[in-house]
Amino acid sequence: MPPTPRPAPTPAHHRCGPRRTAGPQRPVPGTPAWEDARAPRRHGPPPPGLTSATRTLYRDLAAATGRTPTDVARSVAAWRQGGPEGLALLHTTWNPRPRLRPGPQRPPRRGPAGLRPRHNHLTDPARGLQLRFGHDHRWYPYESEPGAEDWWPAGPADPDPVGALTTLLAR
Repeated sequence: MPPTPRPAPTPAHHRCGPRRTAGPQRPVPGTPAWEDARAPRRHGPPPPGLTSATRTLYRDLAAATGRTPTDVARSVAAWRQGGPEGLALLHTTWNPRPRLRPGPQRPPRRGPAGLRPRHNHLTDPARGLQLRFGHDHRWYPYESEPGAEDWWPAGPADPDPVGALTTLLAR
């Protein structure tokens, strides 16, 4: 039986993945430089806690992007919490589509456990608790000092708001 012919080899640049180009590349196409600096995509997530190297990195990123080290640290926490969606929810609100049901479409005055709905957030400022609903249909827990409105990502996203709230209450 004659040997089966082998396919012709493809050029190296097709076998090795995307073609390299000169100049800086955006980790996520179409994002501004500030979002690229906020997401530690190239080196993975930072170690837990703030080491002196981490503080130096945050200070340098803040200086390069015109932000504060606190902004950078909060953004890194959002990235660790939920990747691109967690990062987007840090500063962006949106209005989820109301459920289709007969009758008037009025938002509830109170959500579960005394959380007030506003856009894609359920908030209890008196207890410093907030859940943010993402486009990925997961709930992202946030916390703040009661009454301070200084929200920080606080735990992993959960498809169930009760699970996300449980994470917050267990802290």
